[in-house]
Amino acid sequence: MRVALISDIHGNLVSFKAVLADIATQHVNEIIFLGDIANLGPQPHECVQLLKSLDCPCVIGNHETYLFRPDLGHAYMRGTRWFHDTLTWCRASLTPEDYKYLRTFRPMIRVRLSEEASLLCFHGSPRSNTDNIFSTTPHDVMEDMLAGHRATVMAGGHTHV
Repeated sequence: MRVALISDIHGNLVSFKAVLADIATQHVNEIIFLGDIANLGPQPHECVQLLKSLDCPCVIGNHETYLFRPDLGHAYMRGTRWFHDTLTWCRASLTPEDYKYLRTFRPMIRVRLSEEASLLCFHGSPRSNTDNIFSTTPHDVMEDMLAGHRATVMAGGHTHV
């Protein structure tokens, strides 16, 4: 099974279309979205609509959470003015149908790749969509973030790496 993972679009429709054009040449069986479709970029509604048209499984990212709970976003971004203004504008740019769709996103998605292999998808980590997993993350910290979850392959977004 060939799976395309996409993440952290952040309202950038031009880049989203470019990624999808590349995926179309890769002969994938499934696309999975790992979170953060709308907030921060210039075309949040259009990105949500394009993602919805893909009819793919979607993980909830921290920025979807902030669309529903702006107070959490403001706390995470420590009250920065640009973030407040951007989040306010983005929230107003989305339709009730967009919000209904965003509410279908899940914290994690598990995919059976074969009889022996599985894929676990999340945004930051299985524990929290704001966790950062890097190649330098210490083993004990990683174990806490993975919280006992096991899979052949684990995939997350959030860090933009």
